[in-house]
Amino acid sequence: MIARRSRPFMRRGSAALTGILPFIALFAAWALLPALAGIPEFKLPSPGKVLNTFTNMMADGSLMAHVWASLQRLAAGYLLGNLIAIPLGLAIALNRAVSETLTPVLSFFQSIAGIAWVPLAIIWFGVGKGSVLFVIANTIFFASIYSTVIGVRTIPRVLFRASLSHGASRWDIISNVVIPGAMVQILVGLRTSMAYGWRALVAGEMIAGTDGVGYMTLEAVQWYQAEIVILGMIVIGVLWLLMDALLFTPIERVTVRRWGMVR
Repeated sequence: MIARRSRPFMRRGSAALTGILPFIALFAAWALLPALAGIPEFKLPSPGKVLNTFTNMMADGSLMAHVWASLQRLAAGYLLGNLIAIPLGLAIALNRAVSETLTPVLSFFQSIAGIAWVPLAIIWFGVGKGSVLFVIANTIFFASIYSTVIGVRTIPRVLFRASLSHGASRWDIISNVVIPGAMVQILVGLRTSMAYGWRALVAGEMIAGTDGVGYMTLEAVQWYQAEIVILGMIVIGVLWLLMDALLFTPIERVTVRRWGMVR
């Protein structure tokens, strides 16, 4: 019995180690490459210099100020985009003719990178928070609504007919068939839209922002502060990993797995 219980923990530990190994390899390559290839430090600063920059920016509060500004914009754009996209996506998908008509259009807009909207956003809203927020919400909206429509369309039609034959109301069908049946794809859309939104945020801040992690990274380029550029890249990646682990994994556990859609 004890051996059986210990197996899941051993598997998790093995999976965690497997996930850490590539980062260790990258860190080793980063530490050794400048010396082996003769790359000057102003182009590729050492890990020690980046760590020292991180310590100094944490001490003066500048790094946290940029991170907080980015997270606030991401949260606002994420909520705005999904609050519109998911209900609208469900409404569109419940009408098969409408969903088949609009799916190519939604796929077209989903394929447009968030950064492509930045010039138009600057014309509409000027340089600043409004442009960045528009780019984030727009990117998240089209990613989520497309996944929602596809999720509903993949539900077998026999489930709808079976529900109707048992006297289910429209709300019963939505709550017991549509939402659980499309939840896997909706969750994929939520996760994908967050990733797209995060990249759109960084790109928007680089071009149209006045603060944030993207703005911090681009501003450092003007002064050839490669250590801040690399620090910004690391912060962007770490924040995404944390958001994915703290937000989407628990959501998946209490929704998709609870309804038995995946093991």
